[in-house]
Amino acid sequence: MATLAIALTPVLLLGAASAYMDAREALRTRSNELLLIAGASVDGVDQAIDEAELLLGLFKDEIGTNHCNEVYDKLLPSIPALSSVIRFDAEGIALCANTRDPGFAMSNPDWNQRLKHEIPTIRTDAFFGQASDDWIFAIFTRVDKPDGTFDGSVALGLRSRSLANFARASVLRDGVEVAIADVDGRVFGSEHFLQIEPEWVAQAAETRSAKMFVLRRKNAPPMDVVIRPVGPANVFAVISRESPGFWSEFTLQPVSSFGLPLLAFSIALLAVWLAIDSLVLRWISRLIRVARVYGAGRYAFRAADAMASAPAEIAELANAMEDMATNIDQRDSDLKAAIEVRDDAVKEIHHRVKNNLQIVTSFLNLQGRQLQDPEARQAIAAARHRIDALAIVHQTLYQHERLELVSMQPFLKGLIDHLAEALGTETLNIRISQSYDNIERPADDAIPVALFLVEAVTNATKYAFGDEHGGNISIDLKKDAYGNVTLEVIDDGVGFDSIGATRKGLGSKLMSAFSRQLGAELTIDSAPGQGTTIRLYMPDGKKAPA
Repeated sequence: MATLAIALTPVLLLGAASAYMDAREALRTRSNELLLIAGASVDGVDQAIDEAELLLGLFKDEIGTNHCNEVYDKLLPSIPALSSVIRFDAEGIALCANTRDPGFAMSNPDWNQRLKHEIPTIRTDAFFGQASDDWIFAIFTRVDKPDGTFDGSVALGLRSRSLANFARASVLRDGVEVAIADVDGRVFGSEHFLQIEPEWVAQAAETRSAKMFVLRRKNAPPMDVVIRPVGPANVFAVISRESPGFWSEFTLQPVSSFGLPLLAFSIALLAVWLAIDSLVLRWISRLIRVARVYGAGRYAFRAADAMASAPAEIAELANAMEDMATNIDQRDSDLKAAIEVRDDAVKEIHHRVKNNLQIVTSFLNLQGRQLQDPEARQAIAAARHRIDALAIVHQTLYQHERLELVSMQPFLKGLIDHLAEALGTETLNIRISQSYDNIERPADDAIPVALFLVEAVTNATKYAFGDEHGGNISIDLKKDAYGNVTLEVIDDGVGFDSIGATRKGLGSKLMSAFSRQLGAELTIDSAPGQGTTIRLYMPDGKKAPA
């Protein structure tokens, strides 16, 4: 059966080619008949419009400003479609007209503007004439004064139905109808339809050549319609007749020449599909599964072994995929090794920085013990606390598996525990409570956040409670549903007047600097006897500069 189907494939191709040529020839025959009539029709309409335009040019001086009736009587025998002769002034107001009293305005002021500034002659689209009670095509010609300035225009109106009579050829085949249409698709002189698609007219106008379309009508047979422009004006000849039905010679011949070859081709297609399935499709399915295995990172899979019995081309492709997977696996291993080396180096840097900072802290301790001035010793202690904070940051970074992010909960808790011990909060009877959401921040944020918190807690420890019996400091880090992070340090100490006071201490200046570095908003709320709240609001997406 497969051999028979393959043998019939050329018959299908020949039948398809024959059917295509028969269909093209049938369409060409239908179109040519209408195109011949369209040519004769266009000649009739074009000649009538050109003659009207020529006579308008010859008689425009004779029309003057008040001889419209006399010129109309002279032109009517030569232009049977003539409906009106009108003289307009430079503002588009009628000076004389054969159909009505003067003083009326031009139907479309744009025509007057175009005559004044652009072109000497205009052929308009169809418009409804109130005086003639008919659809009119008009021709306007510019009138100039002796000095060449614009003095108005003269116009001839041509009845659309009368122009349709010019479109009818001397001999028409049965069922063929000739009419005219305007640019909006309005049809004049047809007994079967009054409107066609404006897009069809636009296509004919754009190419300035004849176009054939099929008009579908409700409860009526479709019609072949040929649209051809008439000269440069927006007038189109419309030639139509009913489209041939299914049982006509135009349809039966292509169908009969294609039916039997189509049956043969169906059989051949089944045979080809079976052959493709056994030789290609199932192997391509296997290749897809191999690609998914490699996509999952299992580069050790041997694709060539799975395709050992495949056709040569498929097996070659499998070998190429296996080689590609091997190369990717090697590059992946090299990249992982390089990243591991880089991470180890960065961690070593953080470790050494932490050690160096601890050495600096030891130097400051030694120096502080030799100082007798309490203020100097306090300044050295403050500097030591800040350096301790930096050391804790670097210690956290080299102990963290992900160098680019820092988990804030263990990081800040370790920092505050160390700071509390250094400040002696237990001796001062100061209790520190901590609450942290599970938040990760970029490593570049860790240092300014840590130093900000060190300054806030240090200030609260030094100044919030005075010589009283200690107090409470609350630290809260939370993240809202929109990703915004808020850090609050609250004490229940003596407070101060935050509205009238100006804080010039180093700690306050540092907190302001750290908030700017983080792109955050810093607010300090306090009142005498009501404690102090320091709030750092960090909007989502604003990261500290590198």
